[in-house]
Amino acid sequence: MTRFLIVWSVFSLRKWSSQLIWRSHPFTGYGQKVVRGIMRFTPMPLLLAAARALCWLRLLGRQYRGRTAVATQNYRCLTGADGRIDAAWIAMRRQLLEMGATWGQHPATLSQMQACTRELDAVVAPLAAQKTPVVIAPLHCVSDILAAMVGARVTPGKASVVVSSSAESYTVASRKMGGVALSYCSIHQDNTSLASELMALMSNVSEGRENMIIFPDIPADYTVQTHEAQSGKISCRLFDRPAKLHSGVQRFSRIVSAKVVFYHLYYQQGIKIKIYSPLSPKEVTAHLPTIIENTLRDYPQDWLLWHSHSLYFINH
Repeated sequence: MTRFLIVWSVFSLRKWSSQLIWRSHPFTGYGQKVVRGIMRFTPMPLLLAAARALCWLRLLGRQYRGRTAVATQNYRCLTGADGRIDAAWIAMRRQLLEMGATWGQHPATLSQMQACTRELDAVVAPLAAQKTPVVIAPLHCVSDILAAMVGARVTPGKASVVVSSSAESYTVASRKMGGVALSYCSIHQDNTSLASELMALMSNVSEGRENMIIFPDIPADYTVQTHEAQSGKISCRLFDRPAKLHSGVQRFSRIVSAKVVFYHLYYQQGIKIKIYSPLSPKEVTAHLPTIIENTLRDYPQDWLLWHSHSLYFINH
């Protein structure tokens, strides 16, 4: 009987966790109230500790566990370090922080996000005051959704993200709950629609009505199936080996004569931000490899793409 109760408790906890805490669809009604109550009155470090314990017990993150071996080998091969990249935990932490900033409305998380926004706006606002167009370039650290939310809140308070995946990954309802004026433009749509959206976006950026957000560290193999696959790469060296980076941030900033502001989030007793000095389009090609390499070396547990098989070393 005791064994039965233990097994029943473990599987009940697993089911409750997967359905209540980590569901990808928005909560409604009573479920949303429960999650908000948990988020608002439970310290985030405690929530993260509980989630990490569940990952260690293999009750959470099962769908991401296979990525850990690839991520760890990529990390060790490139950096020469002996550490381990726990892809399941990184994914679970990302989901919990995203929920805290949107549906959960976790006070401490919201406060940390606002602090990051103020720091970034201190760099972006002077450029806007000088009528200089801005391209905001966050790296894939901690959460791409949270990084985009921070970028969308800076002057002028509106932004569009050029993405390489589904533009619906961060739903309209979630954006509204997060309190951001943020839209998505996917490079995987047909050429006519993409051209129309990009023309409108670049016009708004050049006139200072909104900012463009591009993730500059996306591996080239993510876009290998797009029409820009063969021309959309920057040849460089990363970790002392030949590499290819996506050139979108350099090309778009050149078209609208914009300054590029690189930054990334990291988690150290809360969500924090590292911001680089604004760069001209000509400077981007020279500095981007260094920015990416330093981020991967200094913040390996915050970067989200270690599990990508090719990373930046694709052969075509």
